[in-house]
Amino acid sequence: MIVRFTLLALAAFASSQTVPGNFVQLECSIQNLAAKFAARDPQRIPSRSPNDVTDALTFLGCNVTGEGHTTSMVPARETLRSVEISLKATSGTAYVATNGSDVTGTGSLAKPWATLQHAVRMVRSSSINKISLRAGKYFFNETIVLSKADSGLTITNYPHEKVILSGARNLKLNWEASPQKGVYQASVSLPKRGPNLGPEIVNQLFVDGERMVRARFPNANPAVTSGLCFSKGQRDGEGCFGWLQNNDAGKGYSDAGTTISTFSVGPARGDSPTLGCEGCSDFYPNFATTIFDPPADHPIYNKPLRDYGYNNNSMHYLYSSPFWRPINMGIVDGSFQGRKWAKPDTGVVHVKHTSLWGTWQYRIKKRVNQDVGKDEIFEFAYGGHQNRVSGAFNGNRYYVENIREELDVPGEWFYDEDTEILYVFPNSTVSEQTEVTVPILTELFNVVDTANVIISGVTITETRAIFMEQYELPSGGDWAVQRTGSIYVRDSTNVEISGCEFLEVGGNAIAFSNNVTHSKISSNEMWRTGESAVVFVGRTETIFGNKETYPNHNEVSYNHMHEIGVYGKQTSCFFQALSANSTIKSNICYNGPRAGINFNDGFGGGHHLVDNLVFNMVRETSDHGPFNSWDRQAFLTKAPVDDGFPDSVKWGLSGLSILPEVNQMTNNFIINGYNGVWSLDHDDGSSFYNDSDNLLVWGGCKNYEGHSKNCTHNVIVYPGIPNRSSGTRRCQTSDNSIFGNQFYFGNQCITNDGNAYSINSYSGPPCTPKNLLNDFYHTHTNKFYSPGYSFTAQCSSTTYDWTQWIATSQDADSLLFEVPDIPDIVKMGAAKLRFSN
Repeated sequence: MIVRFTLLALAAFASSQTVPGNFVQLECSIQNLAAKFAARDPQRIPSRSPNDVTDALTFLGCNVTGEGHTTSMVPARETLRSVEISLKATSGTAYVATNGSDVTGTGSLAKPWATLQHAVRMVRSSSINKISLRAGKYFFNETIVLSKADSGLTITNYPHEKVILSGARNLKLNWEASPQKGVYQASVSLPKRGPNLGPEIVNQLFVDGERMVRARFPNANPAVTSGLCFSKGQRDGEGCFGWLQNNDAGKGYSDAGTTISTFSVGPARGDSPTLGCEGCSDFYPNFATTIFDPPADHPIYNKPLRDYGYNNNSMHYLYSSPFWRPINMGIVDGSFQGRKWAKPDTGVVHVKHTSLWGTWQYRIKKRVNQDVGKDEIFEFAYGGHQNRVSGAFNGNRYYVENIREELDVPGEWFYDEDTEILYVFPNSTVSEQTEVTVPILTELFNVVDTANVIISGVTITETRAIFMEQYELPSGGDWAVQRTGSIYVRDSTNVEISGCEFLEVGGNAIAFSNNVTHSKISSNEMWRTGESAVVFVGRTETIFGNKETYPNHNEVSYNHMHEIGVYGKQTSCFFQALSANSTIKSNICYNGPRAGINFNDGFGGGHHLVDNLVFNMVRETSDHGPFNSWDRQAFLTKAPVDDGFPDSVKWGLSGLSILPEVNQMTNNFIINGYNGVWSLDHDDGSSFYNDSDNLLVWGGCKNYEGHSKNCTHNVIVYPGIPNRSSGTRRCQTSDNSIFGNQFYFGNQCITNDGNAYSINSYSGPPCTPKNLLNDFYHTHTNKFYSPGYSFTAQCSSTTYDWTQWIATSQDADSLLFEVPDIPDIVKMGAAKLRFSN
């Protein structure tokens, strides 16, 4: 959302709504319902973490057990162990074991190979279609590329055995005590960063499987509560203790690069003859973009964008170049007084965007006035490319990492590339028997141009962090994304990734790029990921989405995704851009910095979100919701929707439509919280959504300058309540300038003061009764629950009571009720989840 609108929006609807007196009992009941809902499908709560969901749900001392469904909870988290099984070889299967040999092995159960890389090469020209991995930890020295010749291959663990696949190098070190007390050091030659202060290859380190913290100030672990930066705390101990404040953006901005082209093309979809609402999307009417060429010799964008083949980055026309960023940061409070650094240019600054839309990371070039204490300046070499929005970070939170002198507490590490010395401040002692691993790979599997490949039953861990690498802006939404993952799939069909654990990978866990179809990501656990859990991203030639270059008809189901975005804060459990017909089903998503599910554009539509549980999101950002969408660009796609336009206005291309299919969001359990404003945040032009039969807690439905949406038959519980949301928005928010086929009906909404709607016609006419039918949703047959049957509808500065409201022809056949008892609220919600409480 544009800043000038954001500030208006969050200030316009302040109200007297108070927390209900039975809030603790109500929240505990809702949390228990969520735990039961999560446990209903045992395949989405893996044996590794049966209690994580209930632990994350627990607030205020509630006893959250999922009682009544505990039989589906499986035993506690497994550790690597030997398992007594009957060893049987299977025809058509090759075997790999940590005690095998790539020289003398035959791939049999009795004489297995030693590495998966060797096994893949050996079975490629054979009749073997399955590789079974015996228990143990395997260190990859190269990414495994599965191509057309590997079609039909299954890679899996041997039954009941724990298999760990690592993207790290297992170091064999001769430790010696450093002059600094508690610190150990060892000489080791590791890959070095590129020219012009490019990003390090070595940016994560693990000791005995535990991810260490790169030496930083202030001290904190970014993967746990102490190192998170909660924008609004909900539990004891939540805050922003591991981050500093009081900085200034300084003066000047970096080179914005060269503008290659700026254009706006295509028919205005709001004028579609089949929509029946002429001009209903005049705020984002058609496709528009600006193409930028990066600055010369940029250390990140000096190579083609992946899967594009050229160096350009694209940006929506409302905003400036993604390369136009502050060139320095002023330190005005003396935070670094007395902290002298010999090599400031190793440092990286993590800083929050002014509007809390995400974080930027910057490489420090030099530190000016470091001996002065106050009025220091960090000059940047590059950075700020990790999300799309321009702006600054004045007065916001930040921390600095990768500085040798800040290695001062247990759990930290630093690698000096110049001297090739690794320093570790362990939590205990280290010895030659200590496993010390350094991630070298970003991807363990690269699945390209193949079919019918299955990867299952393995743990994938220890890959590089990617936050200083090349991001792209795939479409008109706010997010930038890295087209990479620990499993990366491109231009393939019928790929299945199931039953795996993705633990502490440095970037995205899984990425689908371009023409990936009819593939499934199912029953995996993804946690403590550096970036997002699952990313779908396609590619278009400007407005033209008619080529097979986008993910289509894929499924993400029964996954358990939590503690997302350890490094990147504009990240989610599921992100998609330029994709169509995704099924997002029966997933559990919680504990993340921004939206749990994010759609960056409308593209071809046809997505179906059903039976998902999403909670504890928007913990480190603002102006968002557990679900978020944008739709600032209209694409021509193969969506089977009649847009009513002749082919002559579509460059003579037949079979294409400027209208996407409607997206269906049904039977989801979404709990707003922290700094989330809405449960369903349909932002900037989002259109073609049917949000129905969901249980929405502490937040309602939202629209901003979109059209063709329904919010129907949902149960909405205390939206905008101050201790669990931000901005006081209610059952339905509408920030539109013109009506466009939007309906709010059949909903059951509970408030504590009767204020049901949040309406603001930003650029439209005043909130008169006549204009309400033009600017706002059409409403009918709703049920409103409030103390004393109270009701108000607020439209900018105008407030309607019930009699005045229905006189505007809104809410025909709607009814007012007293607030239900807690058991009745739970029953209402459970019914929407097709769930017997």
